[in-house]
Amino acid sequence: MKGSFRAVRRKAVTLVFLAFLFVFLPCARMLPAVTVGAAGSGLTELEDKLAKAARQRKEAESAVNTAKAERADAMTKKQAIDAQILALDNETDALVTLIEGYEAQIDEKNNEISEETVKLDEQYRILRQRIRSMREDGGVDLVVILFESDGLVDFLTQVDRFSCMLDYNGRLMDNYSKGIASLNSMKDELTSSKAVLEKRKSELDERRAELEVSKKEAEKLVADAEKDVATAESTLASVEALEKKCGDERSKKLAELQKTTNSQYVGGVFKWPLPSKYEKVSCGFGWRIHPVTGKPQFHNGIDIPAPYGTAITAVGDGTVVEVSYNYADGYYVTIDHGGGIASFYSHVSKYAVKVGDKVKCGQTIAYVGMSGYATGYHLNLNIYKDSVAVNPLDYFKG
Repeated sequence: MKGSFRAVRRKAVTLVFLAFLFVFLPCARMLPAVTVGAAGSGLTELEDKLAKAARQRKEAESAVNTAKAERADAMTKKQAIDAQILALDNETDALVTLIEGYEAQIDEKNNEISEETVKLDEQYRILRQRIRSMREDGGVDLVVILFESDGLVDFLTQVDRFSCMLDYNGRLMDNYSKGIASLNSMKDELTSSKAVLEKRKSELDERRAELEVSKKEAEKLVADAEKDVATAESTLASVEALEKKCGDERSKKLAELQKTTNSQYVGGVFKWPLPSKYEKVSCGFGWRIHPVTGKPQFHNGIDIPAPYGTAITAVGDGTVVEVSYNYADGYYVTIDHGGGIASFYSHVSKYAVKVGDKVKCGQTIAYVGMSGYATGYHLNLNIYKDSVAVNPLDYFKG
């Protein structure tokens, strides 16, 4: 089921990429510079494509995150299986050591049994030899012993000696027999314990074989997830590159549009775009850590915090050349002030002007919001000189 889902998602990522190519490759073409109205329309069309590019990028980013999550899940499963295999191997090693110990003890008992059996056989041989010798000598005749004795005491002594010899040999053989029986009993216990351990080892071997199969499956999942991540990241990189092309084309188009206005920047100090009580700059022009992505980024404008809906005014006289939206900047307005100077107001909540409007310094053009890539209500103000971002604060000095 997961494999089927992964295949569908992989196709989806590919389709997203192909759709992006189809829709946005035209961004790489130069658009003709004509009148403000026609050029503004061209910019609006370009911004529509940028908005679509933003949506495509969000989908590509989502695909990357999904692929990475699946990869992490697959790696977690593989690590869990590896841990189980390691635990089984450790237990198996301990069992092998115990089994070897039991085998050594069993061998030792077998040696002892062999030694005791040899002693028993030797004692039995001696006893038989003595009895045979006695029979060959005529056997044990109490009458003969009586008449050959020096007296009653001597007779009783010889009879007792003969009885003691038979009794001693009997006890000796009995002890050897009991010793052998005891050794056999211990050997049986050791053999039984060894059999239990060998059964447990067999169970562990079977379980390990099952885990090896699961491990191979997990490794395949990890490999597939790695491929999915690589594919998704490649698609995202391509989408971002194409989106950048569209953004660059927008800047070029803006430069062309500024030339068509035939207006000249009269110079002087710009007027602050927000009420004077909102003079604090939370993020200046230059390198910074992006508040959303957490990555180093060159900030080509300034951020001015203000409440939602605060009126944003034009910093100088000019012509509105852009009123549009993109994923990063949100809703924004661009004003051409002539002489290659343009001001850019982004993350706004709504507009108060349209493309082609002539505006005066201090005229309301939009309202503060947090559209696009933003973490709070503020105005992002950019100033461009010949399509190159410059520090806006340089234009507010007396």
